[in-house]
Amino acid sequence: MKINSNITAYITNNSYSQNETRLANSTARLSSGFKLNKSGDDPANFAIASKMRSMIKGLEKVKTNTTTGVSVIQTAEAAMQETQDMIQRMNELSIKASNGTMSSSDRANVQDEVDQLLKEINRIAETTEFNGMKLLNGTFNDRGYTSNLGISVMDYNEKTISGKYLIDISKDANGNYVVQNSGSTLPAGYGQATDLLGNLTDAIINSETVKNDDGTYTDYVKIKGANGAEIRLKAQEGTPGVPDTALELDLTGRGSMRLQVGTEEGEVISASIPLMTTEAMGLARVDMLTKEGANKAIDQMNEALAYVSSARSRMGAYENRLENTEEYLNAYNEDINTSLSRIQDTDMAEEMTEFTSMQILTQAGISMLAQANEAPQQALQLLQ
Repeated sequence: MKINSNITAYITNNSYSQNETRLANSTARLSSGFKLNKSGDDPANFAIASKMRSMIKGLEKVKTNTTTGVSVIQTAEAAMQETQDMIQRMNELSIKASNGTMSSSDRANVQDEVDQLLKEINRIAETTEFNGMKLLNGTFNDRGYTSNLGISVMDYNEKTISGKYLIDISKDANGNYVVQNSGSTLPAGYGQATDLLGNLTDAIINSETVKNDDGTYTDYVKIKGANGAEIRLKAQEGTPGVPDTALELDLTGRGSMRLQVGTEEGEVISASIPLMTTEAMGLARVDMLTKEGANKAIDQMNEALAYVSSARSRMGAYENRLENTEEYLNAYNEDINTSLSRIQDTDMAEEMTEFTSMQILTQAGISMLAQANEAPQQALQLLQ
């Protein structure tokens, strides 16, 4: 019998300490509801859960971005609807003014109404905004650039392959525009006219010359390729009149609104909102004062209606895509939360069993430790 070293007490105290630690951990899991309260509980799963929590927080912001994007598109599309209604009204007026029964004063009255509608279309294009950002003035349109200061890119459609091109644009003997492959050596990374438009034989080039208020002229050129690409150019008087003019086109899609719809870099949806001014729609000059002008205006209105319809169709496609993205994000967020719950949440029934067991063991440990501490006192009986 030894009294300096109470081995039985040491063993009992060690077991008690282990059970007390397990009881404390079980208490923490029950009180917090989390199975992982510190990295030491399960280092591997703790790291996985941390990443999942970060992803869930990011998904919450992404869902907000997506719903905000839907609101932006709906705002732009609503303004386009009003613009389309006004163009439809002008279309009716152009049909009315082209009738031979209309007098000069009647056509003048029609022209007055048309002028006001055109001004209103431009006002809507300049003032429609969301969160202080202009939507219809070309701010979020895919921008294009040329190497010639006298020629600018008004817009190009989504079927146009993004890139840089070197083409020849000129006027023939009849004053019609012609687009050809450039005779110059192509710089690295540049395509030519056939890369941009496909078969040049089937390309359609329409142009209109408009006299400005200051007496100068502006050419509006629309080039539609066999592959569906469509580019509209604006040229100042005489700028493209030199045959075989080499023109560099930069159509790399800069300017569209980028909506972050994912938690990683590059997970974006680019929304291009077209310019909705009268100039962009081919209504820079509308003349209802003569029967001939009214007849021409009918074609102008049909072109403008097609332009706005195409723009609204694009907005609808964006809206549908964003709504589908929102549904996907909701399902994805649900799956991530479910997975995280399996990793970090406490199974209360299982944990309560562990808690009860540890509670009994610690109580038993205290009782046994008291018994172990009394054992050395038995040595006193040997000393009597």
